[in-house]
Amino acid sequence: MTKRFFLVIAGAVLIITTVFSQKLTQEQLTKGRWLSQKEYDSRGDIGKYFQPTDAPEGPVHPVAEFEIMQGVLIAYPFGIPMDLIVEMAEDVVVTTIVSSSSQANSVSAQYENAGANMDHIEFLIEPHDTYWTRDYGPWFIREEDQISIVNFTYNRPRPDDDVMPINIANDLGINYYNMPVVHTGGNFMCDGFGVAAQTELVYQENSISNDQVDQYMEDYLGVTDNYVVNDPLDDYIMHIDCWGKFLDYDKVLVVSVPESDYRYEDYEAAANYFATRNCAYGYPWEVIRIYGPGDYPYTPYSNSLILNKKVFLPITGSQYDDDAIATYEEAMPGYEIIPIMAGSNGWLNTDALHCRTHEIADIGMLKITHIPPFHGEVEYTGEQYFIEAEIHAYSNEALYPDSLLLYYKINEGDYSSVLMTQTEGENYGAFIDATAGDEVSYYIHAADESGRSEDSPYIGAADPFTFIIEDGNFLALTPDTLNIGNDEGQKITVTNMGNSDIDIQNIIEQDNHSDIWWIDYTVPEISEYPYTLAAGESIDVFIDYIIFKNIFYDSLLVITQDSTYHSIITMENVSAGELTNETSELSFYPNPLTDRGEVSFTLQEPAAVELDIYNVQGQLIETLEASRLTSGSYTYTWSGETFDGKDAEKGIYLVYLQIDDRVVTKKWVKM
Repeated sequence: MTKRFFLVIAGAVLIITTVFSQKLTQEQLTKGRWLSQKEYDSRGDIGKYFQPTDAPEGPVHPVAEFEIMQGVLIAYPFGIPMDLIVEMAEDVVVTTIVSSSSQANSVSAQYENAGANMDHIEFLIEPHDTYWTRDYGPWFIREEDQISIVNFTYNRPRPDDDVMPINIANDLGINYYNMPVVHTGGNFMCDGFGVAAQTELVYQENSISNDQVDQYMEDYLGVTDNYVVNDPLDDYIMHIDCWGKFLDYDKVLVVSVPESDYRYEDYEAAANYFATRNCAYGYPWEVIRIYGPGDYPYTPYSNSLILNKKVFLPITGSQYDDDAIATYEEAMPGYEIIPIMAGSNGWLNTDALHCRTHEIADIGMLKITHIPPFHGEVEYTGEQYFIEAEIHAYSNEALYPDSLLLYYKINEGDYSSVLMTQTEGENYGAFIDATAGDEVSYYIHAADESGRSEDSPYIGAADPFTFIIEDGNFLALTPDTLNIGNDEGQKITVTNMGNSDIDIQNIIEQDNHSDIWWIDYTVPEISEYPYTLAAGESIDVFIDYIIFKNIFYDSLLVITQDSTYHSIITMENVSAGELTNETSELSFYPNPLTDRGEVSFTLQEPAAVELDIYNVQGQLIETLEASRLTSGSYTYTWSGETFDGKDAEKGIYLVYLQIDDRVVTKKWVKM
């Protein structure tokens, strides 16, 4: 990989001199992961030799701890008990950092004597300073077609530890990028989409502005929503893994303490920080509390390790151990919760199992990306419910088409499966049949020719996506999109799908709609509003129009006292194949997108072109082009914002390309 290096001035990376303006006591110097006297004397060397590289090109996403892993990284001398190593080696490769070949032979003998699966044992022979692989280990990212590593300046003057991510990247044969941010792995967690969380330590330790820290996190890691939370622990370490943990894309664990604890309000504020923010799925985080008062024997329950379908939970013999196990079992159904007592090094509230291990991402992972379109209670429309996912094999092996299955069940019934078919690119979808009052549970399955077989959610049927279809009064508009211009007397049918009367306050065209279409009449005729539509009855709303050139997306609105329903009014779609004389197929990347993306097409001859982004309500979000263009290839960037500079909401958008009097539209998902 070609890298461009930048000069880093020694001492400019950290604001650390004032923090350590006086020498610390021996107790402070040796406590947990604090500095030894030698390290204290060398604190000005932090970041001295670090050389940033260019950021990755194109969209990236951080890999979350709860995603697919091929191994785990530890270091010798051990900071963890042997029974944990043996247990981890049952399922994944355990890579042990050792200083020499002779040390590798000695450790290998220990593993054999302990009964470890030697097929899952590997060694990385490199000089290293400590066993805290969490703090200096690599952060993995997903690029378009590969898994890569992001390195950072380790916030300790431990030069051998600091270069370990580069050593691991070279060992795995993958790219790495050096991000010019001082950080530590114990103070970083991410959700696999674009959310990351850490305490204010990340801002305190960097001499650059907070905005610049956030920008680097976005450029190198794909972090578009950077949570910086005030640390409630009130201890020297200020690491988020001492009190919080992402368990899934929509679940976060936060420690709780008794009300009598002086830190109680700080812990509640930290929990509320997450509870008042939306996860990547578009709804608030589910905040799970785990009781960890911190008294001896210690309670480091957030400092667990998620490794595929197992969770390794540090316990200490505390009276609260059993409750902690039960909390994880309830929060993570289907996972095997494995309690681990500490070895000779012990577990501390500020230094336990998570601190001394580091997951290694599956570099050939089979990734299923799905944003659930339905959550909680949803409206019954009388139609099927469409489920779609992007499925990408980083192994570059082909997917098995017959493995792409949507499993679903209605209420307490058994799971059924339906084959997902390709909708566009790497997107696959299928429909679920359900009716009012049903609770729907589903998960998505895929397999590829590398031998990988995965589900989304990762644990599958044990903790599926769910939604409940409302059993109340509501209207259904059929069709939900009316393509006018192909027949006279086109209509939209409004049906009362409920069990009682609904008063319709009005049926109107949306504000600022195109003046080339209008509501002509209704059957039965509505002479005044409100109009009472009986249960099971329908109204036909007939649309008329004039000859037109422009193509548009408007909405017909049906307004009741409780809701506003809409159906999109547009012209008949022209498929991309019908435009081959004028343009190559409209394409855009990435899909789904998190912040910005590119739209491309090629003209074979000059034409009048309009390129727009609409939401599914037919509202114009952004115009990317509206002029006459010569032949050639064109690429436009959508910032993910509306025309007035506001962030567009997460959801489904329509990319609309008009060439002279012909048009093609495609769906684009924003996460």
